[in-house]
Amino acid sequence: MGRVYVSDTNIWIDFRHAGLLEQLFQLPFRLCSTDFVLQELHDIEHEVLIGHGLLVETMDGPAVQRLFGLMAQHNNSSLADVSCYLLAQDTGRPLLTGDGRLRKQAMRDGLQVFGTLWLLDQLVAHAVVSPARASEGLQAMLAHGARLPSADCQQRIRTWDD
Repeated sequence: MGRVYVSDTNIWIDFRHAGLLEQLFQLPFRLCSTDFVLQELHDIEHEVLIGHGLLVETMDGPAVQRLFGLMAQHNNSSLADVSCYLLAQDTGRPLLTGDGRLRKQAMRDGLQVFGTLWLLDQLVAHAVVSPARASEGLQAMLAHGARLPSADCQQRIRTWDD
């Protein structure tokens, strides 16, 4: 299962709202998060995610100290999201984030960054879900307040619903 992608909190929440959490684990890559992300996911059963293959990285003392230093630079991103940024930076793994500020910072720092729409595209491209199911999922995310680029969302919904 080749590449490993580091996923922040927003991704898990968006895909839970879409009813597509399980499907993420059918993609041809592995997903990982930090222990801080799991602490933020109150209404998603951690055992279920881990059972599907989620890798959970635990931050050690020095990493946690660096994390608090980064928190000041990334004002407004959550501790969990900054922990994913740090993990992606340390491991060279791509970052999956729905946090606009974190995405911009990660791109400035030369990290590979992908988001919710890219993951939906992957689900369709790898025939894990039908285009119609991806459209339903995206609309459910938006109905739950997902902050995604409107034009990109509308274009996908039109394409997938045809």
